[in-house]
Parts: sequence; structure tokens; C-alpha cells
Amino acid sequence: MILTEPNEYVDFLAPYPEGTQELARGLRNRLVDLLPPCIETVWDATNAVGVAYGFSELNRDHFIHLPVYTKYVNIGFSDGASLSDPEQRLKGSGARIRHIKLTRVDDLDDPYLHGLIAQACQLAKQPSSPITPQTIIRVMDGPKRRPKPV
Repeated sequence: MILTEPNEYVDFLAPYPEGTQELARGLRNRLVDLLPPCIETVWDATNAVGVAYGFSELNRDHFIHLPVYTKYVNIGFSDGASLSDPEQRLKGSGARIRHIKLTRVDDLDDPYLHGLIAQACQLAKQPSSPITPQTIIRVMDGPKRRPKPV
């Protein structure tokens, strides 16, 4: 899939340490290369900045996401509890969502992660017609919890 990196994403990441910004941007670009055509949502939420992907514009249809934290980025699977994970790499105790902590862009070169991503795509609510890749920007109201400058 081809999606240009949104300027807003770069702006939202500005409060994070430079290394974390580079990690988040690199992981986003790598994930975009791995995914089939879908809709990207860039969000500036209360607790984190991130990107999410689905086959519709609805948040509930997102199947994978990359929330950014101060020193790392998670790859989250919306239906992670349903994925086959024989190595038990997925973390989380909720009813649905599971994640894996990523600290290097190369982490997304792992064939095991590629398998999880493929499963997540297959389990996602499928589109009834071909998708034109696009990016949606969403900003949540209220205060933002961001890393403090060092």
C-alpha cells in the first residue's frame, strides 16, 4: 500500500524524544508497506499519538494500530486474543486487544510478526468493494499526556 506520511503525524510526534519519533515514523512506513490497501487513521489522543488501520473509516473496524509511548511503540492487534500465537509473544489481558512492544524498526522484519499481521488482516471486517488508501486525521479534545522535555 502507498500512503504519504501525513505532516500532522510528524507534528503530533514533536513532543517525543527524537529517537522515538524516528522509531514511530519508521515503523509506520514499514507497516504501510506490509498492509493491503486500507484506511489509515492518525490520532492525537489523550494518552498517546498513533496510527490505526482498517478497511473502513470507523474506529471499531481498525484491526491493527501503532501507539507511541516515550521510549517505544506497540504494535496492537484489535482482535489479538483471537490470533494464533504459539510463541505467546502477544501481551495483554483484556477480552480482545493484544500487543507487542517494538523498540527497533527492524522488529517488523520478523516473519512471526508478519504472520500475526496477516491473521489480523484476515480476521478484520472485510470491505465490500476495493479500498482506495487514504489517511484520516483525528484529534481528541482535552489535555494531552506527552513526554516532558529533557
